[in-house]
Amino acid sequence: MAMGPGRSWSQKTSGSTSDPRNATMSDWNPESYLKFERERTQPVRDLVARIDLQAPTRIIDLGCGPGNSTAVLKERWPSASVVGLDKSPTMIEKAKKTRADIEWLQGDAAADLSRLGNFDIVFANASLHWLPDHRMLVPRLFKMLKPGGVLAVQVPKFAEMPSAHAIVEVTGLPEYAAFFKEFDSGLHSFDDSLYYEVLHREAKRIELWLTYYYHVLENHEAIVEWIKSTGMRPYLDRLPGEKQDDFTRQVLARIKALYPAQSDGKVLFLFKRFFFMAVRN
Repeated sequence: MAMGPGRSWSQKTSGSTSDPRNATMSDWNPESYLKFERERTQPVRDLVARIDLQAPTRIIDLGCGPGNSTAVLKERWPSASVVGLDKSPTMIEKAKKTRADIEWLQGDAAADLSRLGNFDIVFANASLHWLPDHRMLVPRLFKMLKPGGVLAVQVPKFAEMPSAHAIVEVTGLPEYAAFFKEFDSGLHSFDDSLYYEVLHREAKRIELWLTYYYHVLENHEAIVEWIKSTGMRPYLDRLPGEKQDDFTRQVLARIKALYPAQSDGKVLFLFKRFFFMAVRN
């Protein structure tokens, strides 16, 4: 859903104006998230390949999750001091088990991180869309850079995908509508041009691009497994346990209609992602 620069889109139902930060959401499940580790990590590799710094000394990965993105950064620049930061305690615990040569911190990327000092690379893969007010957030992250440093970000365009529309359609069914009054998923989307507008005065160079990934999945159920661990989480958390399975079945039925199976039974899950990089003067 396109909106004017500086305005945010957050998936709401029933005309809600509630603050998503007040919603209760379960902690992340690293095992569920990593079921599609290869597919989730490919955008990380694509973004890292575009960063042309030869010898950064300090790197931070904001919203590092279970550490798959942070590991790519460490592999690319093994001599750098790399920090992985995530708000989820379970994700940080999982990440700590993967590599001992990375500093893992539990913390909120939306908070003031100036205490951590400055970095050559501030990296955020599939994390900022969970945070509001990018007009204020992104310049604050940019200020964490050393001169010549790079802010590199990837944002899933989940709200524009058919799978997201399927979820929202199900929330409107009579048996679920009452659970989604004054509901806000906490997912945020902004006009792409916002990032240029908030950074161009301080940046030496800005690059922005979109990539469409066709993920070849075994079946429609795999699409549901994918989104259950990310964009569908806030919706399932809103429901009592006995309602969650039926809600998931309703979403699956719509996904089967939206994503036709190929001749071999596999499904092409089209995923749209927005990238931007800005180099500090």
